[in-house]
Amino acid sequence: MHGRIKVRTSEEQKLQKHKEQQKKLAAYRMGMKQILSTRNKDTYDQSSLVLSAQLLVVNPDIYTLWNYRKEVTLMEIKESQNNEIDDEEKLINFCENELRLTEQCLLSNPKSYGSWHHRYWILNHHPKPNWQHEFDLCNKYLAVDDRNFHCWDFRRSLVNKIGISLANEIAFSTERININFSNYSSWHYRSTLQILTNQENVANELKLVQNAIFTDPIDTSAWFYLRWVLSNENVNKDQKQELLDALEQLEELEPDCKWLIMAKCWLTGSLTLSDQCSPDKYGQYYKQLIKLDPLRKGHYEDCLALLSCEKIELN
Repeated sequence: MHGRIKVRTSEEQKLQKHKEQQKKLAAYRMGMKQILSTRNKDTYDQSSLVLSAQLLVVNPDIYTLWNYRKEVTLMEIKESQNNEIDDEEKLINFCENELRLTEQCLLSNPKSYGSWHHRYWILNHHPKPNWQHEFDLCNKYLAVDDRNFHCWDFRRSLVNKIGISLANEIAFSTERININFSNYSSWHYRSTLQILTNQENVANELKLVQNAIFTDPIDTSAWFYLRWVLSNENVNKDQKQELLDALEQLEELEPDCKWLIMAKCWLTGSLTLSDQCSPDKYGQYYKQLIKLDPLRKGHYEDCLALLSCEKIELN
């Protein structure tokens, strides 16, 4: 009827989308053809450099274009070495433009490998890099998405550059974990910082991870970190027994939590290796896991078969 907006049918929408995609693909191919045709070892075409930036903002995962821009950067560095005073400022401006480009690309894809790698590479070739600014930028990115492991890796690369103390970084990871226990990236980052060389460190980590587990037993992040802590030789038998007792209490509240049962397997094995009843305790846990986690039934059955062999050897 007159005055009504015509709504496209699903087929019309698909056709329109296909046409748009083909148009973008043609533009991409044309752009790549121009860039590659002007690519050489000694000089570069300014229009191709601009075009590569436009393509990367749309899709920052085109590694060929990042490599092309690295080649151009090396040409600029070589040129600046000939006239150190006059060309250093030019090189600084060039590098700053590259940093701004990576920021644009990270806005469209904050987890772009190519963008993060290029940014760090440029900073290492920058005549006067502002490492503190980069560190502050990491804080902003992590405030928006604290699960961005690219940003965590970038931050770890910066720590030594600006002399951040280990204690400060551990405190930062504690802060992020307390804000969100379900943050595997924070836990993983913490594991790269921690050196569990004494009982005090071990006790602190066990307390932190136990709080996370009791807060949200279903979340997997803290359980993975717990297993990492328990793999350390400085965790003593009393600490393991205390944790096992706590898990027994938690099981009364969360009887269907498979991770809890798996943690009891890790602990029981290390506590009762010389106990004749150890295989029976393991067997009970694996039978529970078969019910709670049927997708991995075959694995648990294999574990039960191994336990049967161990029990025969013990007898």
